Amino acid sequence: MSPSAEPQTPPAGASGALHHKTMPAPAKAESKKQTSSNNIIDIRQASVEMNLRDEIMSQFRPEKGPRTMPTLLLYDEAGLQLFEEITYLDEYYLTNNEIDVLTAAAAEIAQHIPQDSMVIELGSGNLRKVNLLLQALERSGKRVEYYALDLSLQELERTLSQLPRYEHVRCFGLHGTYDDGRAWLKTPAILHRRKCVLTLGSSIGNFHRDDAADFLRGFADVLHPGDSILVGLDSCVDAAKVYHAYNDKEGLTHRFVLNGLTHANRILGKEVFVPADWRVIGEYVHDADGGRHQAFYAPVRETVVFGETIYTHERVQVEQSVKYSPAEADYLWRSAGLAETYKWQNKSKEHGLHLLTKPTMSFSLLPSVYAKSVLPSVTDWEAIWDAWDTVTRRMLPNEELLDKPIKLRNACIFYLGHIPTFLDIQLNKTTGQPATEPAYYSSIFERGIDPDVDNPELCHDHSEIPDEWPALDEILVYQQRVRERIRAFYEANNVSKSMTKNHAPVSRPIAQAIWVGFEHELMHLETLLYMMLQSDKTLPPPSAPRPDFAKMAAKAKAARVENLWFDVPAQDFVIGLDDPDDGTDPTRNFGWDNEKPARPAHVHAFQAQGRPITNEEYARYMYTNHVDKIPASWEDVSEKTESATNGHSNGHVNGHSNGYSNGHANGYTNGHTNGHTNGYTNGHAEADIEPLPESFLKGKMVRTVYGLVPLEYALDWPVFASYDELTGCAAWMGGRIPTFEEARSIYHHVDLSRRKQSAEKKLGKTLPAVNGHLSNDGVEETPPSNSGTTTSAQDDEDTLFVDLDGANVGLQHWHPMPVTAHGNRLGGQSEMGGVWEWTSTPLRRHEGFEPMKLYPGYTADFFDEKHNIVLGGSWATHPRISGRKSFVNWYQRNYPYAWVGARLVRDIK
Repeated sequence: MSPSAEPQTPPAGASGALHHKTMPAPAKAESKKQTSSNNIIDIRQASVEMNLRDEIMSQFRPEKGPRTMPTLLLYDEAGLQLFEEITYLDEYYLTNNEIDVLTAAAAEIAQHIPQDSMVIELGSGNLRKVNLLLQALERSGKRVEYYALDLSLQELERTLSQLPRYEHVRCFGLHGTYDDGRAWLKTPAILHRRKCVLTLGSSIGNFHRDDAADFLRGFADVLHPGDSILVGLDSCVDAAKVYHAYNDKEGLTHRFVLNGLTHANRILGKEVFVPADWRVIGEYVHDADGGRHQAFYAPVRETVVFGETIYTHERVQVEQSVKYSPAEADYLWRSAGLAETYKWQNKSKEHGLHLLTKPTMSFSLLPSVYAKSVLPSVTDWEAIWDAWDTVTRRMLPNEELLDKPIKLRNACIFYLGHIPTFLDIQLNKTTGQPATEPAYYSSIFERGIDPDVDNPELCHDHSEIPDEWPALDEILVYQQRVRERIRAFYEANNVSKSMTKNHAPVSRPIAQAIWVGFEHELMHLETLLYMMLQSDKTLPPPSAPRPDFAKMAAKAKAARVENLWFDVPAQDFVIGLDDPDDGTDPTRNFGWDNEKPARPAHVHAFQAQGRPITNEEYARYMYTNHVDKIPASWEDVSEKTESATNGHSNGHVNGHSNGYSNGHANGYTNGHTNGHTNGYTNGHAEADIEPLPESFLKGKMVRTVYGLVPLEYALDWPVFASYDELTGCAAWMGGRIPTFEEARSIYHHVDLSRRKQSAEKKLGKTLPAVNGHLSNDGVEETPPSNSGTTTSAQDDEDTLFVDLDGANVGLQHWHPMPVTAHGNRLGGQSEMGGVWEWTSTPLRRHEGFEPMKLYPGYTADFFDEKHNIVLGGSWATHPRISGRKSFVNWYQRNYPYAWVGARLVRDIK
């Protein structure tokens, strides 16, 4: 096909100066200079040369640490042309591998790019690879706009002019850096368009692993449901092959690297680096951080740069190419808050193209991300607002707003007004500023109701319930005003959107008010969801397709293992945290009043089972003991009569809780523990248990946000039910529900064990001589580098937050997950398959407890001996809560609707 000879119309909404031979720049970008080119938009926000000059100076003369040089120096016009030559070398396997993948999979990849999408390639360079995808999109007939982002205007002009002219695919250039591209994608005209971001050629490998996650997360910020990132990733583990790819026999790659010094001189305006004084050293390294190739500048003789003598033994790193194993790639995606939806690989599986999406309303499970700073960032706020709006505006239909799916709670519409009103009140208290209008909202929306299950007439202080709630549109306008108040407050106090510094930039009382409002919204997102689960009007989550529950059940059944008993040793540890109300330390984490103060605990040795009670185990308990009442998390559709419906929603609350839960728990605790200890639980493998009769399972369903799911498909899920229901089941199964201190001891023991295993694993990786410096045709072993390693929060034994890797919290899934494959390991905090964990300890005033001045009734109103402590988190709990070691939640023991399960513990005889 012949190259394009005609200019194309610029895309609607594109901002920045358009470089075009015949078309003037858009009015919005009159200040940007124009350059003759083919549809190239100048999106540069600052001079690349100016930034590079500063980076050269700071990286070559660091205050501490080794000398380095910016990798960006390699990619000037001459460097890009040299790199294009490299991609044709036999030794440089990466390009050929990626072409193989694209040749085979381009048509399938194109199917995952929606009509009218923007396809943005980061660091486009030579376009021969991406053209395979563009051809597939053209053949599919999809209208798509392709944007090639690159630093070099000349290379953009050259490569775009070589593309064929397509009928459906329109091609444009973006002149700027990655940061410029990210900023451009966040502009209002672009942000809400469908998009697929491409980073091919394993360019992500040029970043350090932590930086790679931050880089991807930065672009994930611009993704919406249906958007994606396609990442090319090199997974080659052949040390010699990797080495020769970057150290070719013709020396072309070394010329490419040395050209960076020429580029540096041009940036600096004089010959600071004499090219003849330098050589390139390439080496392949595999250590505890994984495999990678590194390129260094090394002087061939003593030379002086910036007035400093550089000796021949010194090395200045300028580039690296990280190689990712499957496990490392998975960790990278999770660290970036992304999920892999599809993967295409070449035959050798050395190279893959990974299609990543942003999980709908999911949150990172890594402490370094979910608890990055004391105060939630603007980004954190926007994430929870996105989740809140999805639940309240896209899953909660208008006809359900005035309903009470749980009769003990307010109508659903209350929570839409409660969340912004509560936050506004806290800000008013601490800033002295007037309330957001309408100010009367504080009288009806400040506090909800949580009455006594036994006697709903008994309830703590709460806002008056109006005869008629305000109109939805009025509430939403108010909600937006309060959100804008938060944004304006952050902006006025120079708080960055991501807030990378681990401290609050405002006074401690105001910071506490913001934190309280944030966590309050996190909690009520879950409250509203468990209310909506009791309604048949609730809609499924958008952009999160209904799982194949039957397939999931078959897989879970095949993976079942015995639920083992584990020894938990006697331990001394600290419970809670210190966060005085009058504290001034801006780096201290906040906690609710029941989390404070930090206090020592000694817990005796005992045994605990690895996983929680499942739906199947609870069903077997019901069947064996002729229990008729089902948990509120189930529904029996075999008896769909009017009386059954009313009894479930109204009478079920009181009758079930009073007559069944309390009496049932007491009746079975004493009568059935001994009889079933040996016969059912101890030493009993899953395969030895007779299946439940089909007649018992028939008609029984489990409630989910996707609608009712047959119980037979959810047998391996954790059951969630009231404490009174589960304590009877636990006794029948030969155990009991742990105390608060015992549950904390389990978490502490698991946490310490994993830290020990992780430390041993890292040590084991460093013992072999794995740092390979390959030269010529062989491998020369070299001593490990002395470069320092960064201690992460996970390495600190006293860290407040846990790594939730693998836990079903934070909307990773919108339902509980099977747990029967995990009975052979002891589950830690929030590892209950998507449910909280009951404890047998009532919520009581502990030594040193002081009500929070800002919200004195938060805990104190519930010291009534009717509430028990629950720990961990459910599938809808934000990691900031489910991962905080000190967090305490509670429910009435006979409250049937909360998403709480239980595991068994027993005393050591």
